[in-house]
Amino acid sequence: MSTNGYEIRLELIKMAKEIMEQDWHAQRDGLIQEWHASREVYAGETAPRDVKPFPTFKPFPSEEEIIKKAKVLNDFVAQRG
Repeated sequence: MSTNGYEIRLELIKMAKEIMEQDWHAQRDGLIQEWHASREVYAGETAPRDVKPFPTFKPFPSEEEIIKKAKVLNDFVAQRG
């Protein structure tokens, strides 16, 4: 059974959304881990060395950003040779 253009575009949108969500979560998790590490108290010390403010995160990907990413994926798929 062949896939029509609408189904292909839907799959590309889903893939783009998943990629962007994973990137967003990975960045957020890294910033939180870095923040937790800045709060650690090392042996023999009574306070953390370099307490950083709680990180701010970039906004979650917008619909426009997801569509832009899907277009990049579509361009890649559409390449010949």
